[in-house]
Amino acid sequence: MPGAIGIVGNRSDEGRPADRQRLVDITGRESSPWGDAFAATGMHDHSVATLRSWLPRFALTVLLVLSGCNGDGGDGATAASPTETSSVSLEGPTWALSAEPALESPLDGIVVTARFEDGRMSGESGCNTYTTSYEVDGASLTIGPEIAGTSKACPPAETAVERAYLERLPQVTAYRISNGTLTLLKGDKALLRYDATVAAEAILGDWIVTSYFSGNAITSVLGGVEMTTTFAAREVTGNTGCNTFNGPYRAEGNEITIGQLASTRAACPTEELDQQEMHFLAALHLATTFRVTANRLDLLRPGDTIAATFVRS
Repeated sequence: MPGAIGIVGNRSDEGRPADRQRLVDITGRESSPWGDAFAATGMHDHSVATLRSWLPRFALTVLLVLSGCNGDGGDGATAASPTETSSVSLEGPTWALSAEPALESPLDGIVVTARFEDGRMSGESGCNTYTTSYEVDGASLTIGPEIAGTSKACPPAETAVERAYLERLPQVTAYRISNGTLTLLKGDKALLRYDATVAAEAILGDWIVTSYFSGNAITSVLGGVEMTTTFAAREVTGNTGCNTFNGPYRAEGNEITIGQLASTRAACPTEELDQQEMHFLAALHLATTFRVTANRLDLLRPGDTIAATFVRS
């Protein structure tokens, strides 16, 4: 019965003398185009004297204004605000580490992220997750040296990236955000650079399920089976390996609500696939927040625990 539908869960200095001479000439009786007009009113001498005292100040004011409008702004202007050229703030986005400046060990697709919220910095360090404190004062940024994290065993490449990354964090003294890129600095030297991910846009597209919450554990998808999920503007669709499903969802910031899902009702060929489908669809309804880092999507349950994980298709 593959066609059946069921409901599942819920700026020259050369010009300056000439410019100055023109300003002086303009106050003389013979050279001033205003001379005859002032003489006719009997106000010439008083007005000329006034102009002679006022025009140099006027000229200085104009020069100061023009120099202040220098188009390139200079380095001092950008140093005043770490986010002058960007509407993205430090807190809010999930920041995905870029390959440059390079760590002592190459990223090679290893996911490293950072999130800043209410004095706590957290993220993925290559294999484990980490958290530490931070303080911001203008463009200054201090990251606490006491970094806590999970301690699962990791492959050598991930371990090397993790160690190099975590060693750089306490060296940070300042930050700068420009065009959606966050740079963490030690003085004027760039230590780490990240790209912002806007969650509600980053989630859109096709994903392959890699694991899901099965009730009491995080379970990997059975070998030989591809489970998929697609997030469009307001609809989520997918394939469990046995059936297709669809339903509404809402994402705002990093919060997500997946509504009631409809599914076809074809029988799965094995009990294991049937249980996998049931647990995965149930896990989708447990998601309350999500994060997208590089090519990875995590749907999270309350407490920042995994509901389901995906890689971009």
